[in-house]
Amino acid sequence: MQEAFVNINNIPTHIITWGKWIEESLNDTKELVICITGNPGLPGFYTEFGDALRKELGSSGQNLPVWVIGHAGHDDPPAASIREVPQLSGNQELFNLDGQITHKIEFIKKYVPRDVKIHLIGHSIGAWMILQLLQEQEIRQRVKKCYMLFPTIERMMESPNGWLFTKIAMPLYSVFGYVFFTFFNVLPVWLRILLIQIYFLIFSIPKQFTGTALKYTKASVAEKVVFLADDEMSRVRGLQRELVQENLGLLKFYYGTTDGWVPVSYYEQLKQKFPQVDAKLDSKKIAHAFVLRHSKPMATIVSNMIQQNVQSN
Repeated sequence: MQEAFVNINNIPTHIITWGKWIEESLNDTKELVICITGNPGLPGFYTEFGDALRKELGSSGQNLPVWVIGHAGHDDPPAASIREVPQLSGNQELFNLDGQITHKIEFIKKYVPRDVKIHLIGHSIGAWMILQLLQEQEIRQRVKKCYMLFPTIERMMESPNGWLFTKIAMPLYSVFGYVFFTFFNVLPVWLRILLIQIYFLIFSIPKQFTGTALKYTKASVAEKVVFLADDEMSRVRGLQRELVQENLGLLKFYYGTTDGWVPVSYYEQLKQKFPQVDAKLDSKKIAHAFVLRHSKPMATIVSNMIQQNVQSN
């Protein structure tokens, strides 16, 4: 595993890779895997998934590089870094959905050669971003297959979690959020870590994510995460039917059965609208935020998907 912050669209961006680093030559590589995260877009939450996916692919003889890209502004570089993430105020266009899509387009154009085919994994809002990427012909031509995991591609505000976010979480954050996160970061590091670990213990989240969660609690990061989520509620409304129809051959959907963001009814309605769609309903009770507790079984599922499409070449 290799990781670093690289400058994409003038924003220091956290990248984690397995197999080959983004700046290494890809002359002997025909295909690779790029994972676009959900929200919050911190690659640190995807380390177990990326590692397991790379091993699964390697054991099957498919040594595809695996890259995970975080969202612009969701992860600050180390304090010693010469580059800083721009503040949200006055730079909203860098951190909203359009900004995040531009960010991913620039990354692909800069680091993926035209002759290398991409297996795109989109988790949650990452799946919606993939649909938008497919409107860029230069990107679409490089895509081998898209794996849409727990895809928030429609009616986010109408979902149970969308209702909670817009009616309860967002109003509370508007009044107390920035003050809370600012106060939290005044506390000694050991106390912040202890509070996070207590939270993890209550919700059965592995301790390995403590460091990533500590980054997430920074006020400058939290505000950008919430800002993007609020934009999602406004923008991700009706299903982009023409866009889905045009790209059915490239899309593979994986829906959960316990997903507060994407109810099973969304899966059923997608199947009704597009009888030929390649969509599957989870049978293992994997959570929407699979990276916290179900990375390994999800890596096995995605690896099998990728292998089918590599072998079909």
